[in-house]
Amino acid sequence: MKFSGKSIRTLTKLIKVTGAATKVRLTVQLSSIPQELLVQLGFDNTPEQGDFLIPSSLGKFTSFNVNGATKIRKDLPLEPESVMFYGSSRDWHGGIHYGIRTRTIDKYPREYISAPSETFEIVKIKGNLHLSSSELDLSDKDETRNIHVTNMMLECFSEFDIYDLEKEEIVGPKLKRLQWDILPQGESPWIKAKPIILNRTEHLPEKDKKVIEHRMKVISRREPDFLATGRAGFSGYFVYGFKDKDVYVLESMELDNATYVFNSDWEAISKLTKSQIINSELPHQRIIHNKKWNVSLGRAISGN
Repeated sequence: MKFSGKSIRTLTKLIKVTGAATKVRLTVQLSSIPQELLVQLGFDNTPEQGDFLIPSSLGKFTSFNVNGATKIRKDLPLEPESVMFYGSSRDWHGGIHYGIRTRTIDKYPREYISAPSETFEIVKIKGNLHLSSSELDLSDKDETRNIHVTNMMLECFSEFDIYDLEKEEIVGPKLKRLQWDILPQGESPWIKAKPIILNRTEHLPEKDKKVIEHRMKVISRREPDFLATGRAGFSGYFVYGFKDKDVYVLESMELDNATYVFNSDWEAISKLTKSQIINSELPHQRIIHNKKWNVSLGRAISGN
């Protein structure tokens, strides 16, 4: 996933992209960089793995990297400072003489900020050469260096990839699993679930609708404090949660399915596929839809 922009002031956007990755390199595939730009930075026409250098000045960030900066300390008192200059002066007879002169003036103190001297390196990633920053630790509390290196890369290339050093892969877009919709709290679970159930069972015979409605009502009477409805491959599935007990009941609108009661957290359950639910290693009970179903369900939820 490309990170692009003109510059940054904080690492907030970068960390959103990197996610859990903390040890990273900022990289650009070498083949995508114009040869003219490589030469401007100071590289040979055909850089090789292992080449590295402090890049030439192309703008304010690379200039600071090479030259550092001078900060005028207006918060401090003025100080006398001698200044040498070439100028003229007149003698007593009115003649003009040229030469090196000095004078003393009051100036604010100057503080020199050392040049960071960060390098660009040529590295090989997955068989391809990349121009890379040096290694960055995004968990470092002092963000100054990380912000500076990021701005150097943006100034030179406008965008870059982020290479996770621990996973040894380019950071990709974060995939959001869309299997479940979590309904807002507040209403009775049955009030929220009923219109969804009616909509999804409208094609069924009336007698089958009654069975499904009965099951959902029984679970709702237990006063769950969480309700999620399935989508896509989980369409027709409901999860009723009892969060204080870490108990989650998975019920389906299919007549021949069993009820699954998990003793686990929702985050782990939400990532399971149907086959993983059936064969799950997470602690759970499988309750068959028979005449003991109501009692067995109550015991599973209460933990008795």
